[in-house]
Amino acid sequence: MFLEVMSRVFWISGLPRFLDLLRRTVFRPILYMCTWKPGLIRVTLMKIAYNICMRPSEILCIARAIELKRPCRLLVFGLGNDSMFWSLLNRCGKTVFLEDHPVWFGRVTSLNPSIKAFLVEYNTILIEWNELLKHPEYLRMDFPENIGNELWDVILVDGPVGWKKTAPGRMKSIFAAGNLGTASADVFVHDCNRKMEQVYSDRYLGSDNLVRQVGKLRHYRFSESPYYQIPSDSADNSDLLMESCSGFPVTAV
Repeated sequence: MFLEVMSRVFWISGLPRFLDLLRRTVFRPILYMCTWKPGLIRVTLMKIAYNICMRPSEILCIARAIELKRPCRLLVFGLGNDSMFWSLLNRCGKTVFLEDHPVWFGRVTSLNPSIKAFLVEYNTILIEWNELLKHPEYLRMDFPENIGNELWDVILVDGPVGWKKTAPGRMKSIFAAGNLGTASADVFVHDCNRKMEQVYSDRYLGSDNLVRQVGKLRHYRFSESPYYQIPSDSADNSDLLMESCSGFPVTAV
């Protein structure tokens, strides 16, 4: 209750709007420096300036995978202050964000109108996570614009909210990540200090596919799909290179 009251006071104060203005203007060079050449110091500055929840080491872990596969198909569950960074980092690739909170969706997309994001519904409650393990058929999602019919090279699960019992939890997004990756996909799940994220990630992404854990972030890499065999040419991104490129240029480290 106390946290909710303080959150309302914070929003009413007008400080978030002022910070958003700084992030659109003064702080932009920091963001561009990070997408040009990610490094611990630059990413730390970006984390502070943009109030990003992930640790710098976690951000760099994901960034390295994107750089190696760029241009790639990047799917992110959850919108945040780091969204523009991921979009710019995957220059010339396809980056899509899925968010379930309408207010947060409006705030982030208005701050970064160039990103491609969609509203989705989860219709789950975190407290149901253990029971839903027995009924995976209820974990399937309805995706907009045939997103569920595509295969993705890098998937980041950082949403929806999963820290209170009445929240949707990340059961569906983790389950989806296990089915939407290419045969060599890199999948990242944040907040794996929590039991639900640990259990669902090991089951639906495959404990044998766990590459590393950095802080609260787990990195899984598929040697083959956990659920079905994907055609070997499904990861071919040559068509992405044919699309027009825009945004700040990025070079691999």
